[in-house]
Amino acid sequence: MQITAIEPQANKSEQVNLFVDGQRLLTVSALVVERLGLVVGQELNAEQLAQLRREAAVQQALDRALNYLSFRPRSRQEVHHYLRRRGTAPELIEAVLERLTELGLVDDRAFATFWVESRERFHPEGAQALRSELRARGVAPEIAAEVVSQGDDEERALRAGRKKVQALMRGGAGKNYEAFRNQLGAFLLRRGFSYETAKRVVRLLWHEARASAADTDPADEPMD
Repeated sequence: MQITAIEPQANKSEQVNLFVDGQRLLTVSALVVERLGLVVGQELNAEQLAQLRREAAVQQALDRALNYLSFRPRSRQEVHHYLRRRGTAPELIEAVLERLTELGLVDDRAFATFWVESRERFHPEGAQALRSELRARGVAPEIAAEVVSQGDDEERALRAGRKKVQALMRGGAGKNYEAFRNQLGAFLLRRGFSYETAKRVVRLLWHEARASAADTDPADEPMD
């Protein structure tokens, strides 16, 4: 078997058509042709052809994974599940994950850090909820524990609670401590904060909100 032509595709410059003995054998990434050092006139034996087909399949799966990663960082498990859903063979998935790891594009510790920072910026949650989300995405418990600090929960709860307080004040709950406590407390518990953290933060934000409104009614003050 002799390579008789290597022609770029008209609409996909990164893909080439490989011709063997005058017949188109397959379409493959130009990266694979370069990596294997294929040139016109080269003879291919059965072993080399098998390697070419495998490299082409790995590159195709790698391109899919890179597109998936272009939207946001992913955990190793997320990439694995995505490729499996796309029908990629298990042995190819492992080869792709190995290459992505070598390139630094799949790193569960870096992913966990991204996930926590994103949550803290847009959707603050308690440490328990954050660790649970990371474990659900395949991050090892020890990495999740390392990245998520339980000691930061009160600050997270304050950030989450302040956004919710604005809605509570508009809805009238800001005039009655019991209504304020019930609604904000339930909200914080749903976000994965402990009862004790929620209780402290509710009281802090109640006083903060009342001071801001400059409309304190002694009858509505919480009892110690």
